[in-house]
Amino acid sequence: MKYINLEKLIKKPERVKNIKAQSTKKKQLKVTWKKIKGVKYQVQYSLKKNMKNVRIKKNIKKNSVTIKKLKSNKKYYVRVRAYKEINGKKYLGKWSRIVSKKTK
Repeated sequence: MKYINLEKLIKKPERVKNIKAQSTKKKQLKVTWKKIKGVKYQVQYSLKKNMKNVRIKKNIKKNSVTIKKLKSNKKYYVRVRAYKEINGKKYLGKWSRIVSKKTK
């Protein structure tokens, strides 16, 4: 009997596409993206383009999130990735392109 490595059979989620950010209210950003079936999402946001000092929102099931308690009139950089959890192990997709938006 041969041992089958399941990790080689499991496909990582694809890269998140069509990411958009809008400043709907003061000190808030609404981030939306194209939905992928059967995954959860992580969203990172930062004041720096190189994503230093990032904040992360985890376990998002919808294809949008509103980030609150931001600084007013500042440019934020946001990126998203999808991940699957199988048997307690996370399989991470690649980060999306970085999108920037200035808050109200």
